[in-house]
Amino acid sequence: MAKKKALILEAALRLFAELGFDATPTSQIAREAGVSEGLVFRHFTSKDGLMDAILALADERMKKQVAAIARLPEPLAQIHAVIELPGRLLGEEREFWKLQFSLKWQKKYRNQSYQPSAHHLELVQIAAQAFEKLGYPEPEKEVGLLVLLLDGLSNQLLSQPEGSFDTTLVDFLKSKYQ
Repeated sequence: MAKKKALILEAALRLFAELGFDATPTSQIAREAGVSEGLVFRHFTSKDGLMDAILALADERMKKQVAAIARLPEPLAQIHAVIELPGRLLGEEREFWKLQFSLKWQKKYRNQSYQPSAHHLELVQIAAQAFEKLGYPEPEKEVGLLVLLLDGLSNQLLSQPEGSFDTTLVDFLKSKYQ
């Protein structure tokens, strides 16, 4: 990826995560990236095109995470990896994943019907199969509960200062599935 294109993506990501998509003008993205606003449009056509590029990166990164979980040989290890996923994502690339988690609250995306990504659906399927292999009587409901808990955990992690992640809740949740 060209250096200036990467700078534009980084600036947009940071600003979208901090201010929201609607409140971030392309002129500010260009200023933060140290490029002309015309270059933003040359690379991405529009602000929506810029967000689409960021969402494509998220899709690519989540695909790798899900594939790694799918390769784990033991169902319990898969469930534990799913539980650890929000903390790992936010620990590695906080701003990037902060934006992904926050999109459901941003005006542009809030009024659209939510469609889980193919990778999210694959992760749910992996977890359901793992619960089934472990003998849980209602694996789909276990996954539904786990998704709710992980959504709450993700929100809590985002409200904490960067670098202050306490694994106590993750460890407690993992202890529920032994």
